[in-house]
Amino acid sequence: MKKFIIAAVISLTGLAGYAQKTNVSDTIIVAVKETKASRLDFNVGIETSHLWRGLVINDGMTATGNIHYALNESQTLKVGIWGGAGFDGTYREINYYVQYQKNNLSIAIWDLFNTTGIASPKVFNYDKLTTTHIIDLRTSYRFPEAFPIRIEADVLLYSGLNDRELNSNNDFRSRNSTYVELSYPLIRDQKVNLNAFIGAAFPLNGSKHLFTTKTQSNFDVVNTGIKATKNIEIFNYKLPVSATAMWNPSNKIARIQLDVNLF
Repeated sequence: MKKFIIAAVISLTGLAGYAQKTNVSDTIIVAVKETKASRLDFNVGIETSHLWRGLVINDGMTATGNIHYALNESQTLKVGIWGGAGFDGTYREINYYVQYQKNNLSIAIWDLFNTTGIASPKVFNYDKLTTTHIIDLRTSYRFPEAFPIRIEADVLLYSGLNDRELNSNNDFRSRNSTYVELSYPLIRDQKVNLNAFIGAAFPLNGSKHLFTTKTQSNFDVVNTGIKATKNIEIFNYKLPVSATAMWNPSNKIARIQLDVNLF
């Protein structure tokens, strides 16, 4: 009997030792290769409406995407494609851009191509009388932290009839509608941050600008409001969300926009 008990103990000890060895071999840490930093990236977001400089471009749920590639290692110079689509299928837009951004300065050229309501959009048509493309120069600068006001100045360099009018010689000339915006962080470095903004528009040429429904207007406040932002924590992921209250005094409209940056 004693011999049987001793043999059983030896057997169990051997099995336990084998199991421990097996567990150790199964949990060996394998080195994982580090992912290299990529110049190529993309972002996806969802908006309850798509607003642009005080204009309501799409008054419904909108999905947006942005694919961009850095041309240099410092990633100060990028090219990209931005697109938006309405959930109901009525709004469609695809834009191309080149952007230089370093520290607080940003300069970009955008080619805007909104095909909403166009049965057969001509993506390569840049004729000044028939194109729906708009070439937009965008610049912005944010002052240092002591007074972090942000100034934005944008000019429509080229457009079809959307931003042209007949001059005294019966020739269609570009209005070169210009948009200038000031924004300032009222609350920052908090759980919920708040930014205030005001934007005005005027034509460099002609009797009105693109951002108003008036028949004639040399200057208008077209975009004013506040924007609240925060991160919603889901497990270990921070989801950036924002809520914007916008008023356009010129067009007498107002909107609340909710925006989620999915990734």
